[in-house]
Amino acid sequence: MARILLVDDETAIRHLVSSALAHFGHECVSGPDAAAARDLLKTQSFELVIADVNMPGENGLDFIAHVTEAYPDMATLILSVLDDPAVAQKALDIGVYGYVIKPFDIFALRISVECALRRRELEIANRRYREDLERLMEQKTQELHRYQEDYAALVKNLPCVVYTGLKDWSVVFVSEQIREVTGYDPEVFLSGQKRWNECIVPEDLPILSQAIQEAITRNGAFIRQYRIVDAHGRIRWIEDRGRVVLMPDRTLDHVSGVIFDITERKKAREALQRAKEEWERTFDAVPALIDVSDKDLRILKVNAAFAHRLGMPREDIVGRYCYEVLYGRPEKCPKCPWEDAESLNFPLEREVYNEHLESYFHITSAPLYDRGGSMAGCITVSHDITALKKAEQEVRKAHQELEQFVSAISSLLIGLDPQGHITRWNTVAETVFGLPEAQVLGKKLNELPIEWQWERLASAMASCRRREKRQGVDDLRFTRPDGQPGFLGFTINPIRLDHGENLGLLIMGAEITQRKLLEAQLAQAQKLESIGQLAAGIAHEINTPVQFIGDNIRFLADAFADLSMLQEKYQALLRCAGQVDALADAVRAVKEAAEAVDLDYLSTEIPRAIEQSLEGVQRVAKIVLAMKEFSHPGHEEKTPTDINRALENTVTVARNEWKYVADLVTDLDPNLPLVPCIPGEMNQVFLNILVNAAHAVRDAVQHQPDTKGTITVATRLVDDWCEIRFSDTGTGIPEKIRHRIFDPFFTTKEVGKGTGQGLAISHHVVVEKHRGELLFETEEGRGTTFIIRLPLENS
Repeated sequence: MARILLVDDETAIRHLVSSALAHFGHECVSGPDAAAARDLLKTQSFELVIADVNMPGENGLDFIAHVTEAYPDMATLILSVLDDPAVAQKALDIGVYGYVIKPFDIFALRISVECALRRRELEIANRRYREDLERLMEQKTQELHRYQEDYAALVKNLPCVVYTGLKDWSVVFVSEQIREVTGYDPEVFLSGQKRWNECIVPEDLPILSQAIQEAITRNGAFIRQYRIVDAHGRIRWIEDRGRVVLMPDRTLDHVSGVIFDITERKKAREALQRAKEEWERTFDAVPALIDVSDKDLRILKVNAAFAHRLGMPREDIVGRYCYEVLYGRPEKCPKCPWEDAESLNFPLEREVYNEHLESYFHITSAPLYDRGGSMAGCITVSHDITALKKAEQEVRKAHQELEQFVSAISSLLIGLDPQGHITRWNTVAETVFGLPEAQVLGKKLNELPIEWQWERLASAMASCRRREKRQGVDDLRFTRPDGQPGFLGFTINPIRLDHGENLGLLIMGAEITQRKLLEAQLAQAQKLESIGQLAAGIAHEINTPVQFIGDNIRFLADAFADLSMLQEKYQALLRCAGQVDALADAVRAVKEAAEAVDLDYLSTEIPRAIEQSLEGVQRVAKIVLAMKEFSHPGHEEKTPTDINRALENTVTVARNEWKYVADLVTDLDPNLPLVPCIPGEMNQVFLNILVNAAHAVRDAVQHQPDTKGTITVATRLVDDWCEIRFSDTGTGIPEKIRHRIFDPFFTTKEVGKGTGQGLAISHHVVVEKHRGELLFETEEGRGTTFIIRLPLENS
């Protein structure tokens, strides 16, 4: 709190300013003229004096000059209705700290008072410092050469330039601060490369020369302000406070002193002058609505913005009541704050919706007092904040809608800014990863304590930013908060929040662990279902070769018995061969036995039976091998696969489904490269489509017993795709259900004959898991071709 003396012959002004200063926390004492103020100064101490220019008796400028001279530690302000440049210049010349023009804004007055008080504190400290420095310089000048090192160490820490110069303007000592003021190193002056007069603006050189001459005649000090040109060509204002040292013959020996850079102070004074010049234009230049009213709320004055907003000339506004003009009311507004103005705290600020003008206003009001100190009226500044209010309402509404939308999303949602920092982390993300939003906001995804396949996600994010297109990441492995393994599915979308070059990302997804489990269970169930359907056919396929293998073996057993009997006869012949007389009968018996067993037939049929047995065994081995390869769980991830071999196995395994209703033709490209896929799942896709083709052909030929259809399986390399075609001559797909054939659980088969999951799962496996295509071409009554296209590049 500061003690302030206010001198003004107008009681209203004294009351207004005193109240405002008291409101700002200061103690104010006032007097009506300079004489009364002089008496107060003799008995009381003050930090600041505010005086009007025109007063009875001694005018304000002479009084301020007296204060400045008699009380150098006291700050001063001029308060006047005059805006005379000559008066302002005189006020500045006598050292006035500020010049406030009536009518004035209370806040502008507060700023001027605070600036004056702060400047006073700085100048008191500065003056005391300068006085101490000057005394120190006076004491030490004669001892300069002996104590040069100590002196240099001292001046190095002073906030000004300390120098010693000779009468030829050369510099024999200068402190380091000269570099900050002039831009030149001290050595430039000490070496004689540059003299001080070369830095001074030529027009200002006589000012310093005259000051030095006057100091010589008085054997004392001088203070002068003048301009120099620094090393960068910029004009700087300095204050030179020096003292001359004379020779015994009273001629100049040298000058010692200090230099202060007052450039900023000069700029501030110039700015103050410009502010005074622009003050009169300010009232009308303010875009806010300003009106001055008397205590009866009659409008005394308005600015241009006020008249423009009401669409009325100023002369039609002045003299009318504010509530009539502003609010279109015949009487005072309800709860008008000026009904009990004495109890209000000023300035009074409020927000009001003006129905007459259909706008929101932020209104600031302050009272005006007459000479007797009574409130004579008020000044009001109204800022139109309608656009701001509407914007706030729209933003609030949009924010609420966004929060409701985000809260309603059941998917995992993560927002990233262009630098990859997390900006959004919804409750689903908190649940899935076990990390609260407060813990992750502002961090990057790779900084989070999550065990997952970060490289896959990072690659997809980089691709999304590079291509500016949505990217998908399926079956991303991670460790759930309970420590169990899980799977995630993500869709990464690029978002541009402003007009900058960088993109943010919006990551949406879900934990698909349960879905993966169900898919695996369903796939296995379907595989088991398919195997069950094929079991009877496979048994039949195996039984046929086993049957003739058994028949041939039984034939061999009988034939072997006959051969054994023949062999016994031959043994008897051999025994009898030693007896010549009996040889003829033995030979005859052997021939009869050979004819009885038909030895020639046995020699022919036994090898043939053995060959057929081997063929049957081979067929059994092939069927068993195909079934084994088809039903093997295989890899859970993509691996290079021989599609032709997989199709051959499928054809073999499903033989019982098609062999009675169709001829199957394979047209497999022998040059087809290995295709990256999940073999077990693709086998299931091939089987589903082949079985469906067999059923379609069966439906087409069921009323034609001696007719078979045709199923063609073909592979081709088309650009960077492997294309697989299953063509049948079945019934075709009716047009009305074509759009539903890939829907889960949709089937045209009777209850118990199908689940409706075969094509749905096939579509999911081909399109979602392999990033491929599953298409079909069909014509009712002619047949259908299903086309599978798999990319050759792993994605």
